[in-house]
Amino acid sequence: MKKLLSLVLAMLMMASLAACGGDSGSSTGGGGASSGGGSDSSGGSDSGTIKIGYISDLTGATSLWGQAGLDGAMLAVEDVNAAGGVLGRQIEVVGMDGKGEPADSVSALRKLIEDNGIVASIGTNFSSCNIPMASVADEMKVPILGTATSNELVTIDESGNLHPYSFRMCFIDSFLGTAAGTYAATTKGYKTAALLTVAGNTNSEGVGQFTAEAFEANGGTLVANEQCQESDTDFRAQMSNIAGKNPDVLFIIMNDYSKIALAAQQAREMGLTCQFMGHDGWDSGELASAANGALEGSCFLSRIGFNSEAGKAMSERYQEVYPNKGLETEILFGYDGVMWVVDAINRAGSADPVAVRDALEATEVFEGLIGTLVMDPATHNPSMDCAIFECENGAFQFKEVIKASDLVG
Repeated sequence: MKKLLSLVLAMLMMASLAACGGDSGSSTGGGGASSGGGSDSSGGSDSGTIKIGYISDLTGATSLWGQAGLDGAMLAVEDVNAAGGVLGRQIEVVGMDGKGEPADSVSALRKLIEDNGIVASIGTNFSSCNIPMASVADEMKVPILGTATSNELVTIDESGNLHPYSFRMCFIDSFLGTAAGTYAATTKGYKTAALLTVAGNTNSEGVGQFTAEAFEANGGTLVANEQCQESDTDFRAQMSNIAGKNPDVLFIIMNDYSKIALAAQQAREMGLTCQFMGHDGWDSGELASAANGALEGSCFLSRIGFNSEAGKAMSERYQEVYPNKGLETEILFGYDGVMWVVDAINRAGSADPVAVRDALEATEVFEGLIGTLVMDPATHNPSMDCAIFECENGAFQFKEVIKASDLVG
């Protein structure tokens, strides 16, 4: 079974890389890999391993996602190296802990570039970290690929200028918020809504704003708009205010699944009977069980993830390799991030970071495990379809694929 799945993934990824813009010829397979660094800055030279960085929260409250992404990246390294590497060289992923914090993530990026000679870096999955990282990447001329970094400022600065070395592999806030608000008002038919966001969190506030605007643009009314602090664990005051407005739906736009679960439980305690909706911050296999039934019937919009044929094959492979770990979408991001960098190296014919950046920007379509990314060179943003997940019998279930054009025009 393991050999069969490796073969399936190899065929999928060869087709994937062939679909990218330019002359692609990378292939995949199975094999061994190692993470770690060292002071050998051989990433962009003509010999030695080609080093790719990976930055995420590897030790903190959201390390579940960070470790999953690193696992996915390491599986990609196995595949690439077993197939002979790229440009005749083996690749290596160097993982570094950014702790989910902007300053630590910036420091991690500088260290990966200065001490390890990486050609590109994957991560993080937080917009608040990648926004300051983008300027560092531009300064040091090494490309970074954000995973779930959906704020517009990850790739475009406040003056509207492109960060030439910053890319992303996910929805942007405006798309996902617009999709969520539109789906709630049109498909679900909700008339009134409440919103809970995290003050100062760029993703939460951004998605929340676009969700509310789209909901009202499609005939709904926002009856309550509450905020909490990043460190809060008691949401009863906000939920009491919302309960008094009796909304049809409550949008909980947060990114820490344990706090989403806690907020949902406290909402039920405060008498809220409406259904809840969320965005890709809800995308964790741990969420439904952590909520102890409080999210039954609720839904969220996110990536198609493990529900494609390629995703299903990876889920089986991952659970064979890591039988004690759950499935997190960051696995797919980590895998695809490595594969996209390898594809860019192959098309560039060089592991020089500037050449890799140019090839990333020249990508037209990347068919990865995460889905089909149609890239915009002017913004470094992809367009991609999304999926609806609903909580049934204590677990979130994939319901349907929604075309981007059907939700936002």
